[in-house]
Amino acid sequence: MLTEERIVSNLARIVMIMWFFVVLILTQSYTASLTSMLTVQQLNPTITDINELIKKGERVGCQYGSFIYEFLITSMKFDESKLVNYESPEGLDELFSKGGIAAAFDEIPYMKIFLAKYCSKYTAVGPIYKFDGFGFVRTLS
Repeated sequence: MLTEERIVSNLARIVMIMWFFVVLILTQSYTASLTSMLTVQQLNPTITDINELIKKGERVGCQYGSFIYEFLITSMKFDESKLVNYESPEGLDELFSKGGIAAAFDEIPYMKIFLAKYCSKYTAVGPIYKFDGFGFVRTLS
């Protein structure tokens, strides 16, 4: 049998209101985090190995005029007909969006700019190759 009790003290009323808000915040937080875990699609790369790209004969992008083009042909043994040039981050996004390429290779600073702009759509995968003589310079103005 339930009995109804009245809260007479103002201090008790304040404590009850505070507890009510704490419980409300906790349940909303739990609901929001559970919803995001269930509904947010995780970005997982479909291809994680360069050799897989070569074996499948996939088309890959590299920035126009970059030394990466020659490196992909000579060192990595990519077929030259499978290399697609792009000139800007927007051009690279367009190539990916239209299905023109499966992956892209570029210098790390340029890839960081691309990923900063399109972080919700793309991810970087390893390995990272280091080259002698490459430097990144910024003006101090």
